[in-house]
Amino acid sequence: MGNGTSRSNWFVYGMLIILFVVWSNSFHAIAYLRQQMQVSAADLVTLRFGPVAPFCLLYCLWRWRESRELIKRHWARLLIVGVLAVPGYNLSLNWGQARVPAGTASLLIATNPVFVYLLAVAFLDERIRRSKILGLALAFAGVYGLVQFQHGQFGGTYVRYALAVLIAPLAWALATVAGKPVMGKRDPLLFTMVATGFGSLPYLLLLAAGGGASHEALGGLSQTGWVALVHLSLGCTVFGYVVWFWALRYLSASSVAAFVFLNPPLTILFGIVWGTEAFHWSLLVFGLTVLAGVALSAGVLRLPRRPDQRLAVTR
Repeated sequence: MGNGTSRSNWFVYGMLIILFVVWSNSFHAIAYLRQQMQVSAADLVTLRFGPVAPFCLLYCLWRWRESRELIKRHWARLLIVGVLAVPGYNLSLNWGQARVPAGTASLLIATNPVFVYLLAVAFLDERIRRSKILGLALAFAGVYGLVQFQHGQFGGTYVRYALAVLIAPLAWALATVAGKPVMGKRDPLLFTMVATGFGSLPYLLLLAAGGGASHEALGGLSQTGWVALVHLSLGCTVFGYVVWFWALRYLSASSVAAFVFLNPPLTILFGIVWGTEAFHWSLLVFGLTVLAGVALSAGVLRLPRRPDQRLAVTR
């Protein structure tokens, strides 16, 4: 029994590693479409999420009774989460990646737990903890150091693009906090599919209407551009959501969330493999600073407890 459980857990771990290989390459796919194919940030969101909407719709139809009840009770919250998670997150990330390298973008996105903690303290009565405050300061010190260093490399407008990328984890954190009261009571996968459907539906309608800049961008894609787009739509979104919530059935939320720390190193590694990004010491130094801060804020790392003076014995 124990051996079977252990083997099944290792299978889940393997699927999560595959998932983060897929997700880490999303930053390279976005960079290619934005920088090489010159696809605008808005058109990229349309081309990515237009095809996602039918998958969400089919899933909701498959679970129609539950979906209808969820929409009836929580339509406003679903709409808010959908807007924040689809256009809110992706427009800012896509726009910023016109200049920001994939590895740096992945590190900026990794600050999401820091924003979640700040918002939870403000709106969900989360306790203020010494280790998490230190982690917050450490993460943003790493972000500041990395952005300032690369500002000297890439020029005057770089900071603006980096700040745009930093809006993406803030949008995702807002969506997380907005959805948390319902997520704890309802099936998280159903909630996510309905909210993503709400956020994606306008882009499906734009694609179905025909014409426009997004159709011109679609017609101008190279073979590599098509691969990048399919990777983002089907790999990162459809496959990604299914594997993520499937893994949550077998592992604790903290165990699954810990795999997020694979994203930046895998993104940087694939940048070196594909030859799209040169490794620099600044990524290592500031990247480790950011990840250490995020780990403290997320509770993955903990500071050693202070010794309890009341237990001290005088000899």
